[in-house]
Amino acid sequence: MRSGELVVGVDEAGRGSLVGDMFVAAVAVRRDRVYELLALGVRDSKSLSRERRALIAPRVLEVAEVAVVCRVTPEEIDRENLNDLEVRAVERIARQLKARGLAVGEVVVDEVAGRARDIEVAVHRYYPEARVAVVPKADRDYPVVAAASIVAKFLRDKHVELLSRVYGEIGSGYPSDPRTLEWLRRVRSSGELPSCVRRSWKTVGRVTTLTLDAFAKRRPRGS
Repeated sequence: MRSGELVVGVDEAGRGSLVGDMFVAAVAVRRDRVYELLALGVRDSKSLSRERRALIAPRVLEVAEVAVVCRVTPEEIDRENLNDLEVRAVERIARQLKARGLAVGEVVVDEVAGRARDIEVAVHRYYPEARVAVVPKADRDYPVVAAASIVAKFLRDKHVELLSRVYGEIGSGYPSDPRTLEWLRRVRSSGELPSCVRRSWKTVGRVTTLTLDAFAKRRPRGS
């Protein structure tokens, strides 16, 4: 690969969340500038604090030739297969890079369960000569994928902050977060779920059942 060609890293944030959009980000960096990402302290976004991600993300964009982000909404996730949506997001990214006339020599994607071949086909529609690698935990081993993970997670953080201002504190939005589950119980018991909630997630049904059971226990006998 020539040093002037681009290596593109792709990763997502918010895939397993109950609340809010999923962000799929791509960062395209010249091969001879990848070392600059390491100098910034780029690594898997999950190992960085929110404050650290907010500091590094703008610096990543200064190193990158371009960054492309696709958002996948809760409505889309409820209607379609999540893996299909992520593959299509990667294809949209490749299409946008091609439309800008960028010479991409390599694309590295953090693995989407069982869809490596589909991702390769999607990228090769626009870059038939590019090397495509779909790698488990690529954000740990490839700086350009770690950079994409930071951009995706930074944007997801900002998205969740906005949702919290609109709907009340939702925590991280993930089902492992007690703050998120408490928020979900509260909004569900007070009325219709807001559009930012992924209604097809099993946890939503479990929380709804718990809420109804709690309500039934509070009702006076004979009412």
